[in-house]
Amino acid sequence: MSVVIPTLSRPSLDRAVRSVLEQTYPVDEIIVVADTELPVTVPPDDRIVLLRSGGNAGPARCRQIGIAATHGEVIALLDDDDEWCRVKLERQLAAVANDVGAGTPWIASSRMVVVGPGDRRRIWPRRLASSDQSIAEYLYRFTGFTMGGAALQTSTLCFPKELVHFVPWDVDPDAPHEEASWLLRIRRAVPDVRLIHHPEVLSTYNVGDPSFSRASTDRTDEYLAWGLRYLGGESARVRGDYLSTSPVSAAVSARSFAGVGRSTWSAIRYGRPGPFAVSYAILGAARTLVRAVLAPVR
Repeated sequence: MSVVIPTLSRPSLDRAVRSVLEQTYPVDEIIVVADTELPVTVPPDDRIVLLRSGGNAGPARCRQIGIAATHGEVIALLDDDDEWCRVKLERQLAAVANDVGAGTPWIASSRMVVVGPGDRRRIWPRRLASSDQSIAEYLYRFTGFTMGGAALQTSTLCFPKELVHFVPWDVDPDAPHEEASWLLRIRRAVPDVRLIHHPEVLSTYNVGDPSFSRASTDRTDEYLAWGLRYLGGESARVRGDYLSTSPVSAAVSARSFAGVGRSTWSAIRYGRPGPFAVSYAILGAARTLVRAVLAPVR
């Protein structure tokens, strides 16, 4: 078992690494990939290997650097600001052993507790994916007004290393949805891959405090391009729901009313969004308009 952790040398790295060292399932190596020239401090343990990306490589490339350096047959991913429950790997791999036949490719995930901003805590995802369900349908068919209904977050994932031989993790390193880009490509390259979604909460996903200032860049068009590229072969409902939500969220973060408009028009032109996604887009437009009106007053 090999674990890959990209890092910017944040103080939370120590906590993340210790959560791996304390696993009830034995871990053979922990590959820490520093995307910075800053000093990196990790707990003393011979299983830890520190690599450097050269700086500014980005998380997808760092994960691929780490995966390429591993010796284990199974890879687990962890972000440096997240952490695992002690039984995370044990429970996931036991589920794989029970549900997946020998030689069948698989990807394991689980529920997580989401902490932040502030003291806020909630459990994601509310609904689990079935083993052979369309990943695009699961992730992007909007079935409620709030986020967290579906999720396959990086720090919950583990899988056989051989899958990365089919699709490298950094095949699209600058994509706005890193995990989803890889998962969608894997499902298409390896159609019989089984998704094992454990119902227990096995990791902690820490969310930082949001910025109250305008985002430095408006990435709405990047999200729109991603949706049209990766979801072009999916149902009109999935495509429309995605275009009405993720790009709208990016536009709202950038306080771009025009971005909300482009997203909504794209959803109608290229898809058939459902009522929850349409409502989300309308609320996003309202939020952006209110912020624009109130901005001069502050």
